[in-house]
Amino acid sequence: MKATLKSVAAGLAVSLTFAGAAVADDFPNKPIELIVPYGAGGLTDAFARSMAQVAEKTLGQTIIVVNKPGGGATIGATAALTAPADGYTLLFTTSSPIVIQPHYGQTSYKPEDFRGIIRAYDIPISLTVRKDSELQTFDQWLEWVKAHPGEFTYGTSGGTGSGGHISAEQLALALGVEIRQVPFEGSAPLTAAVMGGQVMGGIQLPDTHNGGELHGLIFMSPGKPVDEVYKAIPTTKDLGIDAVASFFSGIIGNKDIPDDRIEILGNAFKTALEDPSVVKLLESYSLTADYAGPDDFTALIKSESDNNLVMLKTLKLID
Repeated sequence: MKATLKSVAAGLAVSLTFAGAAVADDFPNKPIELIVPYGAGGLTDAFARSMAQVAEKTLGQTIIVVNKPGGGATIGATAALTAPADGYTLLFTTSSPIVIQPHYGQTSYKPEDFRGIIRAYDIPISLTVRKDSELQTFDQWLEWVKAHPGEFTYGTSGGTGSGGHISAEQLALALGVEIRQVPFEGSAPLTAAVMGGQVMGGIQLPDTHNGGELHGLIFMSPGKPVDEVYKAIPTTKDLGIDAVASFFSGIIGNKDIPDDRIEILGNAFKTALEDPSVVKLLESYSLTADYAGPDDFTALIKSESDNNLVMLKTLKLID
């Protein structure tokens, strides 16, 4: 009898093990919704759709890209978080709605409510001036702003307290200089203001790689566009300046999504990021993939959130 019971127990354990594996292997067994918290047709939307198209081949399920703009991208982020934490609802997002907006106390979520799945790329953000500006290098700019405190005006596309504003003021703080922000509603008005001379510079992606007139002086992002025209332009990291800001884009989800599903999703989207069609899209924007897996991406979200919290308090935008 004892031997029989032992055999039954062993058989049951094996059965449960295989049953557990079957459950894990069964994911995904229905379509996945990938929320983009911006309108259709933009950069984030384009990459979300391109990566989804490849990843769904790996996963064996349709990935439906759903645009949910509004509220500074917080509406889409909220929708992704409040959906069941089963891995079937994800968010393809930029950094601001996750690592800046919650600090104003107007979102129902916190950065730590999310878990990274894959960081896809960073937007290279630079201090730009007009191509014909008298300030053609970072050293020339630094000498000028030291001699003219508070006179250099720069525009940002996201307004006061945005990622661009925070990164510019972090640069100024690290250098011990004073510059003055002018907020704009969107990148097009900002570019027009820089080109029209309403402001002396901007915090944005320069466009000299595609024949534009916005010239970069220094990149605050960890990397810069791959085009040869930017080779001589330093990053703050290159110069050892403590003012590095990540304007990441990638896929995140509810922190309670099971680990095995996070791994499955992360591997599928990593494969998508390496696909020739996605690489070609990156190259068309003079970008490169900047992969980080779930753990590293989650750690980056925390570090950027912590940094922004300090800067927002330093700028007296929050208590």
